[in-house]
Amino acid sequence: MTGVTIENLRKEYGSIVATNDVSLDIADGELAVLVGPSGCGKTTTLRSIAGLETPTDGTIAFGDADVTNDPPQDRDISMVFQNLALYPHMTTFDNIAFPLQAENNASEAEIREAVESIARDLDCEDFLDQRVVELSGGQQQRVALARALVREPEVFLMDEPFSDLDELLKRKLRSEVVRLQHEREITMVHVTHDQEEAITMGDRLVVMNGGDVVQMGDPDTVFNEPAELFVAQFIGSPQINRFDCTLERTSGETTLRNGDLDFSLSDDLAASLDGAGGEEIALCVRPQHFSWAERAPENESDGNGSDGDGSNGELSVPVTVEVIEKIGTEDVVRCRGPNGSEVLAVVASGTLDEGAEGYLRAEGANAHLFDGYDEHAERLN
Repeated sequence: MTGVTIENLRKEYGSIVATNDVSLDIADGELAVLVGPSGCGKTTTLRSIAGLETPTDGTIAFGDADVTNDPPQDRDISMVFQNLALYPHMTTFDNIAFPLQAENNASEAEIREAVESIARDLDCEDFLDQRVVELSGGQQQRVALARALVREPEVFLMDEPFSDLDELLKRKLRSEVVRLQHEREITMVHVTHDQEEAITMGDRLVVMNGGDVVQMGDPDTVFNEPAELFVAQFIGSPQINRFDCTLERTSGETTLRNGDLDFSLSDDLAASLDGAGGEEIALCVRPQHFSWAERAPENESDGNGSDGDGSNGELSVPVTVEVIEKIGTEDVVRCRGPNGSEVLAVVASGTLDEGAEGYLRAEGANAHLFDGYDEHAERLN
């Protein structure tokens, strides 16, 4: 196996810029997930790694070898596509064996041993003699993964291979791929638009938007420390709560005002706003960080969301519960705030009823502050 280094990758299709100055350093044995909305450039980046696209500018290296202009067949890669591209007239065994037979450098006994080994790892043993057209979607997915892995490529690429599977099967296959990747120390690059899939699979997330890489990091860092407003809103389910506020400083107190809703900030949060470029501040709180209270905080007299003296940094929002979505042991609670905006929280199942009135409260340490309302607004705290 080997690492992948991309430097200043740019790909243009006429006047359309698909990727713009993308640079990545994917370590040997790392599972990197490129994630972002449709049209963000993630698939173009993957296809460039595979040699299916020639960069307009920039370089791609596998280890110390520059492969920028090498055709796909000269790169030691395997790739699983969304449509799988299996050979329907062949059996499972023949589909998996095909890459080894095409290379013509292994004996029949060696090929059989390699196919049976990867088939055991991916639960394909029971249908090796069946034609792939007779298999279920999940079984075909296993065959496609086995065929790509059997030749032990330097770099393994996946382009949204799980998107057409039901949720239960998708989760099972994702966990099996991660297990195999770790056991075999495979350098893997996976593309998906599903941020939950990205978080659960990746050693490192590469979040893309508009042809650019907007943040790279391990899943916990990207979730807890989003670099810009787009990342905060894209990563995480349910989506993060956003309050577009105006910054006000009076008598030593720092307040963020969202219509009739005020948030008085602790000294630590207030200090983080010293680098703000203006008075427009987006305050975001993840639904998982809100808790329910029947009454206003003791230091809050007017029920307008202020935390009073700002000493404890707690934020509170008066709300009415409108819809409850049950997700097993937890409920996603959709509430209506004082300005008519929707506010989401995740609470223990059965805690609340529709129509309940109260307060959603969060510690100031769980607030994310961004310098403006634009999706590229940078994180301040």
